[in-house]
Amino acid sequence: MRSRRHFLTTALGLLASVGRTQSGPARISLRVGAARRKVTPPLHIPYLSSSGRGTYAPFEGVHDDLWARAVVFDDGRTCIAVLAVDSIGYANEILPNAAGFTATLRRRVASRTGIAPHALMLAATHAHSTPETIGLTDAMSDPAAQRWLTEHLADLESVVVQAWRSRRPAELRFAKTFVRGIARNRRILLKGGTLNRHGPIPPRSRWARDVPVDEELSVVLAEDQTGKPIAVLLNYTAHPVVTMLLPSVSADYCGACCAAVETAFPGATCLFLQGAAGDVNSIYVSTSFEDAVRLGRRLAEGAFDLIRGGMRPVNRPMVRCNAAEVKLKPRSCPSPEDLLKNRDRYPAARFDRLLRLARKIARGLTVAEVQAMAVGQVRWVALPGEPFVETGLRIKQAGASFVVGYANGYLGYLPVRRAYEEGGYEVAEGPWSFVAPGSAEQLEQEARRVLSRCRSPHASPR
Repeated sequence: MRSRRHFLTTALGLLASVGRTQSGPARISLRVGAARRKVTPPLHIPYLSSSGRGTYAPFEGVHDDLWARAVVFDDGRTCIAVLAVDSIGYANEILPNAAGFTATLRRRVASRTGIAPHALMLAATHAHSTPETIGLTDAMSDPAAQRWLTEHLADLESVVVQAWRSRRPAELRFAKTFVRGIARNRRILLKGGTLNRHGPIPPRSRWARDVPVDEELSVVLAEDQTGKPIAVLLNYTAHPVVTMLLPSVSADYCGACCAAVETAFPGATCLFLQGAAGDVNSIYVSTSFEDAVRLGRRLAEGAFDLIRGGMRPVNRPMVRCNAAEVKLKPRSCPSPEDLLKNRDRYPAARFDRLLRLARKIARGLTVAEVQAMAVGQVRWVALPGEPFVETGLRIKQAGASFVVGYANGYLGYLPVRRAYEEGGYEVAEGPWSFVAPGSAEQLEQEARRVLSRCRSPHASPR
């Protein structure tokens, strides 16, 4: 592990080298703007890790701040915005009066900018030491929580508008690398039929089948005409659970990574876009804030290596966006009325999980938006929940540069069909798992369609 001194020296040295390694004439027809805003909640807001127990425990302190970061791409004809928030995610039903969270944000941004509603992506890093905004409980129905949520929505709107107003001529670059030793699959099926979820990885001789991870780090770099970075987008796939169950606000390794990049490039905004991490954890789970910083810096160093070595320009950066809605089938569950009538048949804990699940299903919350965006040959797909890594890898094989999970709503886990037969937490009955088998495959098919409609006539092969 590199020392802190070496890390800072390497990072700061990039300021001198980035202009040299990426110099040369460029035809700029793209404008890019970026902004960030602190969104650390008050301590009385219920934090996520208490929600699994159905409690509304408040935070005990702030270890590191949460941020909302936005970047806007505008080619003169089409304008898109990507908003990445240090958040567990956003269930669209958490606003009162049936107002969808994503739809409300999009309408408000559209009224103040030239960004069409469908051209805004709201993505969460999925950090777990954050407020309970994915609808596992009724935590956000509390009046104090609703007041905070209203203020939070205004903050998210403001940061996108600020990014839009800051647009200036820019050049885009893109590259990928592999960063090992951060992620592990948490559903290793052993030959005895059990799932290995954490701790040391068992020898492969004990595995019943191979399990994938996606250790690819994708980096998008936007620079102004002087070669100064405006924004850096990072995509990686690993559940940010290093600081889970530690009751202080934290953006986990994702926040540490962005902080390191922003330290290296003063004035630039770094967005972390979480991948298809439904069955992939970080190697550390509920350990320490120091471990989160360690993993974040390792990812940042991977990005620095790409930038230092030179990144391929994105030629003819035409901006495109496409989205479609898919109605998914809910999983089988008794109705809330039947559960309440037959409450005595269930142990208390199971009854509570089933009732929360049934109420989600009764609200018709299984409509999923599949969104694709592109700038030149760089194309990405966003899914509204926790897709498994296999889904993300297949969408990449279909032509996506990277895949973003936890975007534009929260539909819980999106397991591949095989996982329902194997069992485990991700497919257990509860408000975190409310779509039926086959949903992931349905979303993958739709992702291929929207992705194909975002193909540039000038795009080169990946």
